[in-house]
Amino acid sequence: MCLMYWPRRSIFDRGPVARMECEVCVVGLGVSSLPLLKLLQQSGTDFRVVSSTAFGIWDKLTAAGENFDLVTTIESTNYSWWDYDYDFPFYTAKSYHEKLRAELTPELLDRLIRKDVTSVAEVGGRYQVWSGEELLVTCSKLVHAIGFAPDGNIFSNLSTIANAGREGGKHFLIFGFSDTTNLYISRLIYAGHRVTLACRHFHVVDKIGITHGNVGGPFDQYEPMQHWTGSGTVPNVTGILVPLPIKGARVGSPMWVAGQITSYVAELVGLQDVVDLRKFDTDYQTAGRGLVTPAKVDVPGGLGYLVKQWPVDEYVRFYSDDRYRDWMLKEGVYLNDIYFFIQQGLVKLHSRREVEHISGRRYRLQGEEVEFDEVLKCEEARHKTLQMPFCPRYSYTDHLYGIWNRTHPNLYFLGTTRPYTGAFGCVAEVNAMFVHRMITDGGFHCSMGQQFPGLMHSQRVSHYVQASDPDKMHVHWAGMHCLWISRAVGCDVSFAEAAKRGLLLEWMTGPVNALRCRISGPYAAAGAAEKYKASCKKIGTNYMFLNMIYRNWGDRLVVASYFLCLLHHWGFQWRRMAEVERVVCILATAFLVKVPTPLAQLRGYLLMLAFDSLYHRRAWIMLLLNVLQFLFALLCILQGTDYGIPLEIRAGLFTDLFFLILGYLAFPRAFFADMRVRSPHAAWLFDTYLPKGLVSKE
Repeated sequence: MCLMYWPRRSIFDRGPVARMECEVCVVGLGVSSLPLLKLLQQSGTDFRVVSSTAFGIWDKLTAAGENFDLVTTIESTNYSWWDYDYDFPFYTAKSYHEKLRAELTPELLDRLIRKDVTSVAEVGGRYQVWSGEELLVTCSKLVHAIGFAPDGNIFSNLSTIANAGREGGKHFLIFGFSDTTNLYISRLIYAGHRVTLACRHFHVVDKIGITHGNVGGPFDQYEPMQHWTGSGTVPNVTGILVPLPIKGARVGSPMWVAGQITSYVAELVGLQDVVDLRKFDTDYQTAGRGLVTPAKVDVPGGLGYLVKQWPVDEYVRFYSDDRYRDWMLKEGVYLNDIYFFIQQGLVKLHSRREVEHISGRRYRLQGEEVEFDEVLKCEEARHKTLQMPFCPRYSYTDHLYGIWNRTHPNLYFLGTTRPYTGAFGCVAEVNAMFVHRMITDGGFHCSMGQQFPGLMHSQRVSHYVQASDPDKMHVHWAGMHCLWISRAVGCDVSFAEAAKRGLLLEWMTGPVNALRCRISGPYAAAGAAEKYKASCKKIGTNYMFLNMIYRNWGDRLVVASYFLCLLHHWGFQWRRMAEVERVVCILATAFLVKVPTPLAQLRGYLLMLAFDSLYHRRAWIMLLLNVLQFLFALLCILQGTDYGIPLEIRAGLFTDLFFLILGYLAFPRAFFADMRVRSPHAAWLFDTYLPKGLVSKE
């Protein structure tokens, strides 16, 4: 129960004001804190939430009459208790905001203090929450849920774009590339304008990827990374991931194959002049506080900030459906396939160093002077933190999951992790589970304190050394982030639990989202297993197990066969081996079959291109050939003969080449944004979608 009384004066007090005492104070009412508030209500915890607004930027966008495609799917954006039944798989900003506002129950609003928080002080192990000179709350546990300060140019840019009208013909220069920039570009192109984009990183994923049967499916519905990254296997993201860094981005040497693919894509889409692949600066590891030796680890970089887009062929499929066309245009769901726009000459891409300001709106681009009609500047959202003298600087890399550091055992940060694929509700709810259990379960809190060094080491090595820039270390694959936390909290579904509930296929292939984390453990919810099973069936994940088996074993078997083939090539035969040599051979072979070695990873990354979709039945054929290849290599060394078959064939090189060619011919998107899937829609773009006569390619 909260108490009201006159506080004793101290050097931290700012006058004799009424003060509210409670156990937990949550600063900020938004997407990241809402699940925690519900959990605190359910557990009967004494809490208050202090915020001048509810859902910050969402409120402001709605008030401004703005609406747009939210670029994230219902499965990943939803909280677990929301409805998963839908026709169109995406929310708009307006519809998402409406669902958020519906969560503001009278019981919750009764605990809301509508004030701006300006600072927080710590006195005697308790936190004082201030609004100017007014002391609002004193609490023993503080949750900092302010999150990010968005780009301050958003509303001015949207206003400039709106004022440009639908007359077309204007030329815009935009600095910076993000999902917000993509929103600007989609509006400008639809209105008949041209765009020149200047940025440091250029990296996008097709929002709709191709799945089984060449049917489009939203990328982040599946988010397959968690399954393979958790086991150390390269994720299969065939058909959706488009790594295309411009000058200044970096690609590490372990990702040589990725670099070659990137170069191929750059040449394919006509951007080879702006690609500059260099070894990543290992000093960034030090900046990331990674507990590894920089001299021994090359860091894959160039990831920058992922931007999702509508690939034109899938957009046309939705747009041509009578159920969606009018609704999409009315709600601001526009085509934002920047690769397609580049191909059609509607968007020009430059690195920032190539754009020199002369005066006013006049710039020099690679020696050519251009006068633009409008210039828009975009800035990346940054962590926003309160003034807290006891914790003067928040650093994501110093906090477990970006949330907690045992130096301040009762201080928690929410809303600081940015998912690549925009899984707002999913990440928020799982983070809230962690914070709630830390607040309400003393044993769990103590255990996390004891495990903190080891967990931080694992976090730094597994993620931070893979980041492309120090300021991108708070950006995670949502599925992996949720998997890490669900394991810590005890919400990860075990194999035995999945088998008991008839969820083995879903356990193997379903996305790790908030709903999955409600199936078992301390936050299990009635009906979550059935709801998750139905969701996986709706988005069609179960067929993925074919590819999962191949991805888990195929590449390892091939690498093990390489080892056996080389042994035989060097003259080793089982009958002539000494006992020690036999033991070493068995152990080495078993190791290569069991462990995803770098060579297996690279082969897997390359062979992703062999499939014409994210996951395909062709994986069965590939796996069968891999098994036969391994068994034949084993037979050769046991029998002491190669049966006259050349090493290249025994090593499966021609088989792999055949599958790569087949993948290239069968479906070109598997070759990372091959423009052939986009080219046939040029006439549709100019004759149907864009204002006739207003836009030209020049």
